[in-house]
Amino acid sequence: MISLPGVEFFTVLVVYIIIFLIITLSYNFAYGYTGIPDFGRAMAAGAGGFFCGYFPGRLVARMLGIKEDYLEHVLLVVDKVNLALEKSPALSIGILILTLILAAVAAGSLGLLASLPIFRGIRLFYLGVTLLSFQISFNQIIYHWEPIIRGEHGVPVPDPFRWLTHYSLFGLSPSSMRILGIIVVSASILAIVGYYCISLARSPTGRLLKAVRDDEKSIEALGRDIRRLYIKVMVISYSITGMAGALFAFYQGYVIGLHFERVTWTFWPIAMVILGGLANNKGTVLGTSLFITMKRLISFYKADLETFLPFSPVWLDGLLLGIALMLMLIYNPRGLLPEKPEIPIERKEIEKMKEEILKF
Repeated sequence: MISLPGVEFFTVLVVYIIIFLIITLSYNFAYGYTGIPDFGRAMAAGAGGFFCGYFPGRLVARMLGIKEDYLEHVLLVVDKVNLALEKSPALSIGILILTLILAAVAAGSLGLLASLPIFRGIRLFYLGVTLLSFQISFNQIIYHWEPIIRGEHGVPVPDPFRWLTHYSLFGLSPSSMRILGIIVVSASILAIVGYYCISLARSPTGRLLKAVRDDEKSIEALGRDIRRLYIKVMVISYSITGMAGALFAFYQGYVIGLHFERVTWTFWPIAMVILGGLANNKGTVLGTSLFITMKRLISFYKADLETFLPFSPVWLDGLLLGIALMLMLIYNPRGLLPEKPEIPIERKEIEKMKEEILKF
């Protein structure tokens, strides 16, 4: 008998959709609107996630006067930190907000450093390959350099949502209250990011970004500094992705050097944006939601499909999603919701202008 997904499946699904929507909206801003082929997106998410493993635990431990070496006694120290956070909602909220802000700053700074080759006049295609090499180097450093998060061993992340387990809403269990807190905070950040992306798309700046994407030489001839524009987009986009990485680290409760690898955090977001439609925020929402839902359903039913498959179901999600993406690129390369042409004035005004011209 085929099992049906339970409440836990849908709560995890919602968390993943929200976090990846923050990433894909920021990637659509960089690639869909500006045309920057960023193959180092995992580096931005990792900057935020690894910062969660490095900063908040050390900060609260110092505030509490804990003398033990943090990395050597990390499990004991983080337990003491979590007890303090559990007793103080104000401290938990403050640490959460501060960590998210600084994670965005760390990821944005990394985006600034990674985009410096633009000043050397590197072409965008080669920039994408350069960012991929930066991302691989970044992950290798985090994985092998233990003073940050103990490399391959990783560190537990302090839990600023733990105080919610002492409350009950709609009869939810303590663990469900924690997940609810993560969903509310993540959805709030998603709402801010979504409002920013939608407002930007409708503004003259959004039309400028599309013009740069379509013909950067013409825009440069009009006196615009294209390189500075690219770098600003990279910094903002990386900052947003860094917050998503921090939220994921808080959700997981543990980070290791192997987290935020390039397949899940670089290539899958690219596939989500392409599936929905470039330079279309509604398409990004649709593509991300469909992609994450399909991926989670395939993972959930792997055990049921094992008897019917001639190969291990471990490879099923990547195989099916890859085939779906190839078919989409062949038969509908513009995505499910293609980019709409930008009309700076209303159609009624255009019709009036036509009538006035025809009078002459």
